[in-house]
Amino acid sequence: MVMNTTAIPIETKVREFDGKLWLGLNLVSQGNSIILGPSSEIHLILDIVKPDIYITKDPGDGNIGFFRQLRSAGIAVCGLDTEGAVFESMNQYTRNKKEVLNHVDAFFTWGKKPANAVRNKYTDEYNIHVTGNPRFDLLQPHLRVIYQDRAAPLNEQYGNYILFNGNFPIENPVTQQQIIRHEKKQGSRPQEKQRYNRRIFHRFLDAIYHLQNEFPETNIIIRPHPGEDNSTYEEEFDRYEHIHVENSGDVRNWIAGASVTLHHDCTTGIESALMGVPVVSFRPVQHETYESELPQVVSEQAYTLGELTAYVSEYLDDNQPYEMDADQTTYLKQYFHNVDESATENICNVIESLEVCSEKNYDKLKPNFKDNIERRVKSSRWSDQILTVYDGFHKSFGKRLQREQQQYHKQKFPGLEKVEILEHIEQMNQALDVGPVSVDPVPLTNDTFYIQTKKGGNNAK
Repeated sequence: MVMNTTAIPIETKVREFDGKLWLGLNLVSQGNSIILGPSSEIHLILDIVKPDIYITKDPGDGNIGFFRQLRSAGIAVCGLDTEGAVFESMNQYTRNKKEVLNHVDAFFTWGKKPANAVRNKYTDEYNIHVTGNPRFDLLQPHLRVIYQDRAAPLNEQYGNYILFNGNFPIENPVTQQQIIRHEKKQGSRPQEKQRYNRRIFHRFLDAIYHLQNEFPETNIIIRPHPGEDNSTYEEEFDRYEHIHVENSGDVRNWIAGASVTLHHDCTTGIESALMGVPVVSFRPVQHETYESELPQVVSEQAYTLGELTAYVSEYLDDNQPYEMDADQTTYLKQYFHNVDESATENICNVIESLEVCSEKNYDKLKPNFKDNIERRVKSSRWSDQILTVYDGFHKSFGKRLQREQQQYHKQKFPGLEKVEILEHIEQMNQALDVGPVSVDPVPLTNDTFYIQTKKGGNNAK
């Protein structure tokens, strides 16, 4: 069997890191090597790391030019959506997937429903594979102990807490550029939808105040969406001793320690249900067009503050695990294929079957002059000090690096250390005996690493 090097880029660390490391370790256990790090860095150093396979986190039509470049260099391209099951409608999900299947070697879908939606756009869909997403493998009973172990110190600090998972990156964005990018990708939002989303956001703020009054000695943890402005919540609830805004670590650490989780239209609701943690969808305003059905189906549903209070009171007093019934599980399986099987195994099998080009031309991936400067500046230990000069340089090329955007990207990927990867590998080795693994930094990066078995040589080709 030919051993390959696979690049696995990450956009949002707290959401993707564990699942992509788990996928990567399974590839490593089969003798392959991986490159793991932020997508912004990996994109700039492909000529250095020389991958055979690239797993994009955003398989949409907007990236076709990049995929063409990769494939022209001889690299196989696989697509794995970051958000591939929770959406308002099938039309919304497939809106930017009208041509992309012609430019990737394999497209991994979270379930049969999204797979069929994409298939309807093509006459030849041989490269669509229903696999599930690796990050949900880790929620299965024999693996979720990873999160239960991490939740122990959270419970020591906060006791039995209520977890509120925010999902308002457009109503409470870190930067206005998020709204522009969202509307460019999904189309302009109707005024009716804008009003609906604003109402939901403010009703959730009201609900947090309400629960604090109802349960004054119980800690409430607000976990903002990775694209939200944390300071909005911090300023809103600053005077409340038992309300805390937390964005550290994987959200599933916090789910595992929660007495009950609250959400609206959020994947964390599904994650809670899969982990056996009581979960309530608060729906003070309903709208058939703008709500995602799936997170509601697997959750208890509260329509009023009174109903919300009753559910929270019940779950604070009851330590019994939350269980989905057969109908909920069957429905979920259509969208989350790995409810009861391994997405990682499915993806590894597809990757092993790919006909990877033996002739590569990595010169086609060399960055242009300004991108080469960018990767050198970003990897410099003095990058903060020379940022002003860097901004001025790029302004002359019409590409000013704004500090606001830096803040947004830093929030989504605050950094990655070798020791952190090794700690997570040690935790995962409880379920996967991958053996001794080396973790080595990639030149000209801050947060990107080669991961391979120690008996392997240098990944750089």
